[in-house]
Amino acid sequence: MALKLPDHSHCESCGDPIPFGESHCSEECRISAENEKAKEKRTEYITYASIGVALVAIVLIGYFL
Repeated sequence: MALKLPDHSHCESCGDPIPFGESHCSEECRISAENEKAKEKRTEYITYASIGVALVAIVLIGYFL
């Protein structure tokens, strides 16, 4: 006999079961998730900027040599 669990989701931050349709179990987890997304976005911008600077440096070095 299979046991049927009620419809539920899992918290995006900690993975705890929560009522279906919700994304976080607490305000603390929601803030944690927002901070993590902001950190990832900053890292992405820094990566793109670094690539841009490297490309400009390569072009300038090729031009002057």
